[in-house]
Amino acid sequence: MQEQFTHLTSEKWQTLIPPSDEFSAEIFMMKNLQYNMSQKNAIYRTKQTFYNEKWQKIPFIIGVTGSVAVGKSTFAKKITRLFERLEPDKTIAQVSADGFLMSNAELKAKNLMDQKGFPSSFNWDAFYTFLASVKAGKERVPYRLYSQEISDLVPNELGYVSVPDILVVEGINLLEVPPDGQAPPSDFFDYVIYLDASEEDLEKWYLDRYHLMLEINRNNPDNFFYKWANVPLEQADNFAKRVWRDVNLKNLHDYIEPTKKRADMIIKKYGNHEISDMYIRKFNITPDSF
Repeated sequence: MQEQFTHLTSEKWQTLIPPSDEFSAEIFMMKNLQYNMSQKNAIYRTKQTFYNEKWQKIPFIIGVTGSVAVGKSTFAKKITRLFERLEPDKTIAQVSADGFLMSNAELKAKNLMDQKGFPSSFNWDAFYTFLASVKAGKERVPYRLYSQEISDLVPNELGYVSVPDILVVEGINLLEVPPDGQAPPSDFFDYVIYLDASEEDLEKWYLDRYHLMLEINRNNPDNFFYKWANVPLEQADNFAKRVWRDVNLKNLHDYIEPTKKRADMIIKKYGNHEISDMYIRKFNITPDSF
C-alpha cells in the first residue's frame, strides 16, 4: 500500500499550505477536496467544449467510510459545514448510507440480523438507483432515513436530494463490491475518505455510543435499547461486547478493512478523534491491481 499512497504526518501537511489562524488537519483535507473538485469540473467543462454541447450539472460525490463507531457521521457533518463556509455559492447535501440497509423486519425474515451491516444486509439496487439518479441531476431523489436511536429505518419518512453541487455520503462498505453482481457504489464517487483507528479505540467509541443510547432510552419501552437500559450494566455491556466481537469486528475484518486500499484518502485517528496521519492516493488503480 505504501507504493500507492503518500504518507503525510502532521509535520508534513503543515508545510504544504500557508500558515493561518484557523489551520488544522481538516483545512488541509478541505484544500485537497477543493483541488480534486476543481480538476473534475475543469475536465467536465473541457468535454462540453470539445463536443460543443451543454450538459447538466454533475454533483461532486464524496464518500466517508470506515468501521462502525469510527465517527463517520460526525466527520461527514464537519465536511458539510466546512464546504458551506468555504464554498458559499454551492449547495451541499449529506446522506447516510444506513438508509440503504434492509429494515430489521426484513433482516429477521431473511435470518440476517446477525449480519446487519455486512454487504448481505444492504439493498444494493436501491443504493445504485439513488446514486445514479443524483449523478444524472434528477430533482428530489428520495432515500430512506435511518435512526441510531431505534437502530432501524424510520417508518413512513423519506429524505430528498435535489441537484446539489456537492453530496457527502457516509457509511460502511461504500467501497465494497456488492455480492450479487450489482454495480459498486464507488462507480459514482468522485472522492472517498476512509477513516481508520485502532481496534481498541473503535471498541471504546462503540461502547461510549451504546451507553449514550441506554441513557437516552431508559424510559422509552418501544425502543430497541430499553431492555438493555434496564438490566445491570455488566449484563448490558456483555451483550454489547458480544455484538462488537461477533458482528462489527467481523464485518471490519472480512469486508470493510480490505477495501481501505481503494480509498482516495486514508485518515488515521488518535483516541481523542484528532487526526494523526493522512495517506493520499498517488494514482488510480484497476481491479487487477488489488
